[in-house]
Amino acid sequence: MATNLILFFLYLVAVVYFLGLALTGKSTPTNIKDAYMYAGTLAMIGIISEVAINSFYRTVFDSPLWLYQVAPIHGGDTSVFAFFQWPLFGYHLYFVRKKIQSYRFKYEAAVFAFAVSVDALLLETFANISSAISLNTFIFYYLPGDLGHFTSLRVYPFYLLGGAILNETFKRFKTDPLFFGNLGFVIAFIFVFL
Repeated sequence: MATNLILFFLYLVAVVYFLGLALTGKSTPTNIKDAYMYAGTLAMIGIISEVAINSFYRTVFDSPLWLYQVAPIHGGDTSVFAFFQWPLFGYHLYFVRKKIQSYRFKYEAAVFAFAVSVDALLLETFANISSAISLNTFIFYYLPGDLGHFTSLRVYPFYLLGGAILNETFKRFKTDPLFFGNLGFVIAFIFVFL
């Protein structure tokens, strides 16, 4: 399983990389420090939010919203694999934000939050379909079956709120991207591995 998981992760890296190129084009330069900050920020916020949201959901609805199937920790609310998966989403959001900024929307923050929420649902579905094929299991299994257990519309409001929070977080973290990228990865590492 470990070899398959590593190969699966490398496949996701390639998909996210080429998605980023498709979004911004080859002529758009990549700021490595900013991309790293986005990855570290999502490593931290994504993993901690998974546990917080699923705990909230258990309290309110007496059932979790999802359960991780691959290397689960914290009662299945998150996973060791999430330490690698969330930074990929952060890296992807770096390109999404660059694309949105290139259009100079009047309500850029709202557009970004909406893009995060839609992208998250689409990428979760893609990741789970891919993992079902290559790993013979879902990475995370959504208990509501509204979207085939690949994802759920019930998580959409959390992603929309998360997109708004991330918009402000990225603005503030841009002042020192290496520091905040490192901080995000360290906190995520402690939360997952210690």
